[in-house]
Amino acid sequence: MSHNENLKLAQRGAYLSLIVYIILSIVKYVTGFVFNSAAVRADALNNMTDIIVSLAVIIGLKISIKPADRNHPYGHLKSENISSLLVSFVIMFVGIQVVIQNAPRLFKEDDVVPNAITIIVSLISGLIMLIVFAVNQSLAKRTKSSSLNSAAKDNLSDSLVSIGTAIGLIFTQIGFPIVDIILATLLGLLIVYTGFGIFKEAIFMLSDGFNETELEAYRNDILEVDEVQKVKSIKGRYHGSSVFIDVTIVVDANLSLVEAHQICDNVEHHLHKKGISSVYVHPEPDHL
Repeated sequence: MSHNENLKLAQRGAYLSLIVYIILSIVKYVTGFVFNSAAVRADALNNMTDIIVSLAVIIGLKISIKPADRNHPYGHLKSENISSLLVSFVIMFVGIQVVIQNAPRLFKEDDVVPNAITIIVSLISGLIMLIVFAVNQSLAKRTKSSSLNSAAKDNLSDSLVSIGTAIGLIFTQIGFPIVDIILATLLGLLIVYTGFGIFKEAIFMLSDGFNETELEAYRNDILEVDEVQKVKSIKGRYHGSSVFIDVTIVVDANLSLVEAHQICDNVEHHLHKKGISSVYVHPEPDHL
């Protein structure tokens, strides 16, 4: 399957998340409003931020599919990271608003007990998101899409949050209404934390950061190629879900130019099999 086909398949997972989040956010917000649950309303706002995340993933994947042009010789793959960065600010803003709305209520006496229906809605929501997580996790592994993998992790987080909300709401039914406000405040903090995580990852990729462990693994992969004596230097960078590698290898100085070039081709083919999108190989002699 080609890289573009992978991106198109990954879009299906993003669309699935988008549709589910739209439905759940509406159902939860109406339920939380009608049946007096701040926690369920906060969970609904959490899902609304996930709608923005899903849209960003879809838009980023669509732009990433565009071929390279004169102004973008490396393609448009980093658009995925740029959209994630913008989304992170929106998510953190929503989370801060949830905390501001609910934290002051922790110090006020509040006897409002949410209706038991809120427990059922939260529990069903959690189970639905667990199914969405399983689907997206499977697609992420097939397509090797980093953005869809992040979305799948977010799906799992949302599932656990909804199930946790349902468990917490049980306490409101046995004489602890303050638990609802505590949950709402904690959900606000969780939204901020989620946004910051997306912000941190986007900045890391946009600034050409690269996982040191992965880089060492690629170094070992290159050393598996025949007649590569040493890896003198290796650099990597992410372009969306794609990996670009620049490497300098050491080969026998007595080889002809054609033979050295063939070794470089072998390194490229070997790394392409490992899922690397672009490889630049520079050979150097073992002695002058």
